[in-house]
Amino acid sequence: MAGLKERYFADGADPSGERVRLEALAGFYAPWTQDWLTRRASLKPGMAVLEAGAGSGAMLRWFAQVVGPRGDVLGLDRTLAHMGELPAPVRLMEADLYDPPAEPGRFDLVYARLVLEHLPDPDAALVRLSQWLKPGGVLAIASLDFADVKAISGGEAGKRFDAGIAHIQAAIRDTGLVDPAFGRTLKDRFTAAGLETLTEDVLDRVSEGGSDWSRFLAANNRVIGAMIGADPAVVDSVCTLMETPGFHFIDQKVHGVTGRRP
Repeated sequence: MAGLKERYFADGADPSGERVRLEALAGFYAPWTQDWLTRRASLKPGMAVLEAGAGSGAMLRWFAQVVGPRGDVLGLDRTLAHMGELPAPVRLMEADLYDPPAEPGRFDLVYARLVLEHLPDPDAALVRLSQWLKPGGVLAIASLDFADVKAISGGEAGKRFDAGIAHIQAAIRDTGLVDPAFGRTLKDRFTAAGLETLTEDVLDRVSEGGSDWSRFLAANNRVIGAMIGADPAVVDSVCTLMETPGFHFIDQKVHGVTGRRP
């Protein structure tokens, strides 16, 4: 089952259903992401912003509000099938992240969230993305790190959860789908790409079973479990605990790193 990293997580999914999933995911991460970008990228009206891997376009709508009619917002993705209605000044480009930039040196901010960890060559993608930036422009990447997910709740349920998570993560590594510890490597990758004035922020939280987020996470894990050939009974055990009120676990982290193009 090697080679899963070569294709999109939800290839073959119904486009309308995948749009709903992407909108929900964007909604869960929106408050943290918007606060992070406001602080680290100094967003203001008139700026030019590129989002790579724009998904449903949820963040593009926010960028349009921030930069206003004098700004420029470009959404880049390998498929535009999941995009909803988008306001001016948003425009779209269907392209591969590894292609040379069509508008080199144009953007004040280039941003991607939960994208690089799914690519077969994230370092090459970082270099490509930095080429879209003006000199002094900001590259802002947010990536997952779920290597430390574990139960807070004790007893047999906690042991079962931790063993199940270890099983799922081993299957993820074996298939090459994603590196569970990718997020913590992101800052070093920025340095290797020649970016300067680096910052790093981490979304780090404890989640409770049965919350909207935990049920969303369980649904994703069921899909991933089937993709990677994990034991269905083990996956179901983990997901059931994620859906159980009162069960607490250390959640996956998001590492947000920014750097400036020299």
